[in-house]
Amino acid sequence: MADFVEADNAEAIIIRIEHKSRKIESLLKQYKPVEALKTALEGSPPKTKDERCKSANWIVVHRAIMAIKDVDSLFSSLDPEYYDVLMK
Repeated sequence: MADFVEADNAEAIIIRIEHKSRKIESLLKQYKPVEALKTALEGSPPKTKDERCKSANWIVVHRAIMAIKDVDSLFSSLDPEYYDVLMK
């Protein structure tokens, strides 16, 4: 039974990540890469064991990071709460 719950939860997480991905693409088109990264990091699924969820979330975060030209200044402008999410 726990496998079904995890699978259902994983599907819900994937759907949220897909929605978040569309929002991030919109922010990147508006030349708002810092907002895109913050959006990518918010609501990240740190406790899921599903590799699909982890991978999908990493792709979204990576896309936002790669759009940022000055990563050093980005990190100084981020709230410390995002550091933990980035490290995971």
